[in-house]
Amino acid sequence: MKSIPRNLVIISVLIILRTGSVCSQVLPVDFTNSFYPGKEKSETGNSTLPIGIGVASFFYLLNPVALFQNDKIGGGLTKEISLGFGYFGEHRIAAEYSYIFREGSSSHFRLGYKYDILLKDKLRPSNLLQGTSVISLGASYFYDLEYHGVSPEISYGYSIRNDKLLIYPNLKLRYTYIPEGENIIDFSMGLMIGFANPFIDLKIRRKN
Repeated sequence: MKSIPRNLVIISVLIILRTGSVCSQVLPVDFTNSFYPGKEKSETGNSTLPIGIGVASFFYLLNPVALFQNDKIGGGLTKEISLGFGYFGEHRIAAEYSYIFREGSSSHFRLGYKYDILLKDKLRPSNLLQGTSVISLGASYFYDLEYHGVSPEISYGYSIRNDKLLIYPNLKLRYTYIPEGENIIDFSMGLMIGFANPFIDLKIRRKN
């Protein structure tokens, strides 16, 4: 009778070993994926991070511009910097340089004034960054090392700003009138970084 439990134990062990052998042949287990189910997803996310940084850096440094002049379409790169005044830096003096991919008149210089119409209601001056949609109207002096002109423009975007800093991704449409040359219509998009009220303390304090 004492041998019966021993036999049952031996039989049970053999059954368990046999079952494990069958399962291992039918259902192989990838312990790496089992213990780290999100590994592939995180690796995919990490691989897209450099691409995102590269795109953001491109739009931060240089913005694409397309122009129509003399019945021809051209393209190039442009960059604008601005200096604003007022509680929101809404009055801006801006300088812009554009390089056009063509022979002759490839460098465009502009200096002008911009006014930002803030579309968010009840926006109050603050040291904190605030976001709002913006329509910007402006005009600038144009020079391409050969001809002079004037450039009225309109742009639309979303600005993040306070009394010292402006981050402004936008779309811009502009017409350049050149009295002694061919007029230009150009369209650009990208990110503009500006500063406001240098060396001026507007004494804006956050109210708790």
